[in-house]
Amino acid sequence: MKSKYTFILISLFGLIVLNSCKKDTASLNTKKAAIEVTAVPVSQQEIKEYLTFNGVTVYQSKEDIRASVTGYISGMRYKIGDRIGAGQIFSYVRTKEQDALRDALKIDSSLAKFIGPITIKSNVTGIIKNLNVNTNDYIAEGEIIATVVQPSSLVVKVNVPYEYEDYVQLNSQCWVLLPNGKTLDATITDILPTVDAVSQSQTFLIDLPDAGDLPENLNVQVKLIQKESSDALTIPKKALQTNELLTEFWVMRIVNDSLALKVSVIPKLKNDSLIQVQSDNLKLNDLIIIEGAYQMQDSTIVKVLNR
Repeated sequence: MKSKYTFILISLFGLIVLNSCKKDTASLNTKKAAIEVTAVPVSQQEIKEYLTFNGVTVYQSKEDIRASVTGYISGMRYKIGDRIGAGQIFSYVRTKEQDALRDALKIDSSLAKFIGPITIKSNVTGIIKNLNVNTNDYIAEGEIIATVVQPSSLVVKVNVPYEYEDYVQLNSQCWVLLPNGKTLDATITDILPTVDAVSQSQTFLIDLPDAGDLPENLNVQVKLIQKESSDALTIPKKALQTNELLTEFWVMRIVNDSLALKVSVIPKLKNDSLIQVQSDNLKLNDLIIIEGAYQMQDSTIVKVLNR
């Protein structure tokens, strides 16, 4: 009988020990592993917010070469794209009267001085943009036979909504972004004194003294500074999180190298990569998560991979 009770006691003890082991194992299994994240420190630096408008290149100075007499084009010395100087001969013209005098040369050779070709000269230096005639074409006096543009007169024409007039002023610094990725430093040089009745936009002109051989009608972008701060508290754009309504903004700040806390912030200025933020609970050099924090809960255990 005694041995029977001893067996029962030993069995109960074994069940208690086994149950305790199961609880310890369950406790270990429910402990979450640390989430791996990438973090950077909060920085303080200058930040500028820009306005961007679309523009197009145009030549301000265009001069037409016109026919000085009526007749036939007997020869041309230039083609489209060629440079021509002021006073240089563009083409030669022969008239019907000169053709008639050729037959009279057999009778009176002194008439030879009247049948020489009549020259048409350019009155401006530039590049031939348009050519309206070919050799042997008939032209009338005063007809436009070519158009010459001056490369130095190339400007960017920008139409700016009138609501931005406080930010776009004469002599304002700006940057012209070309389709090939290049950026030109420029200045607003002229403002047209009218506003488009439909779009309510005003036209601004930007001089391009160092543009090189840019073509006309090239679509570009123009950037101007709208706001700036010299000592802004900044974070990378991808560190900022928000709700679906864009009414709340926050970042995940790391404390004690392993705990991520949710810190509310107010976004201010922004550029292509940085955002200025304002917060009572965020300061310079605080460590914030830039990767791995999406939908992360407050007070999450994390492991920082790199900084």
